[in-house]
Amino acid sequence: MASLRRLRVALFLLTLLAVPGTGWAADAFAVRGIDVDVTAAGVAAAKEQALSEAERVGFHRLLERLTMPADHSKLPNADALQYVRDVAIEQERSSAVRYIATLTVRYNSVAVKKLLRDSGLKYAEPRPRSVVIVPLFKPQGGGRPLLWDDPNPWRTAWSAQGSGALVPLVLPTGDITDIALTVDKALALDAEALGALGARFRTADVLVATAGVNAAGTALEVTLAGVAGVLKPYDTKNFPLTDAGLDAVLRAAAADIAQGLDAAYKQGNLLSFDRAATMAAMVQLRGLDDWLAVRERLGRVPLVRRWEIVSLSREEAALLLHTVGEPEQVKATLAAAGLAMEWSDGYWTMRPIERK
Repeated sequence: MASLRRLRVALFLLTLLAVPGTGWAADAFAVRGIDVDVTAAGVAAAKEQALSEAERVGFHRLLERLTMPADHSKLPNADALQYVRDVAIEQERSSAVRYIATLTVRYNSVAVKKLLRDSGLKYAEPRPRSVVIVPLFKPQGGGRPLLWDDPNPWRTAWSAQGSGALVPLVLPTGDITDIALTVDKALALDAEALGALGARFRTADVLVATAGVNAAGTALEVTLAGVAGVLKPYDTKNFPLTDAGLDAVLRAAAADIAQGLDAAYKQGNLLSFDRAATMAAMVQLRGLDDWLAVRERLGRVPLVRRWEIVSLSREEAALLLHTVGEPEQVKATLAAAGLAMEWSDGYWTMRPIERK
């Protein structure tokens, strides 16, 4: 068992080193920032106990992430180790008998989802479409808000946050294309400029997050806005300033928004396995490229459990979609993946949505 854990850690660290720029911040089945502090007869024993503890703690956090708070008391009591894929060490230190570390544990998504289904619990699949964060910071005492400027402490806080859990988050790099969205356009919620930025990341959701210390100097005030329909957990929220300092409060606010986005998304996207259905759809095609796009996008829709081809030609395809959830849920998830689904004349029609 101990050697298996060590192998998992080693393999994942090698994966991180082998693929520059990748991490698992966007993996909904990875739990980051698990702190452990274990003392045992020796450092090797302490480390093994710490890994076991991290796997248990992370597994519980993962199950809570995927399910609604009302169901948390019903979560299955399963052996976390059976669901672990690998472990990464974010940071660590040790003595002769003590091991202290911050770890990330990634779990087997297929096995975890089966566990929840077998337990009769509804859960949310990761959102296929990202939310782009535009971090506007208002300096204390006035002055022009900061966006692509360096330093921008609000942007730094989002960099530390990572990509989110159920809802993937994107923080633009501020390159020459990004800066077409100016501070004035961001403040004005210019639909064309926000849409152009979102199109770079294949999403319509661009969230302008404006933060600044209030006039009394007692709290960080955060306002969230965007074009109509943007996913957001709230409009305005205050975060009291503490002795930890402004940077710590900014990081806490970014984490709160990320968690709020997950909660807002999860509320309307729980998979209802008691609402399984079959949907017949006619897909209008303009050739092979359209068909390849439909196939690829269907594979990214969690509410479509499987699909079958009834007939296929260069002009159209007849499909049977085996789905879970309400029809409107299925429609919304398909649209997020780039497939428009409409009811017309007694049957469903589907078409790929053109991406700019």
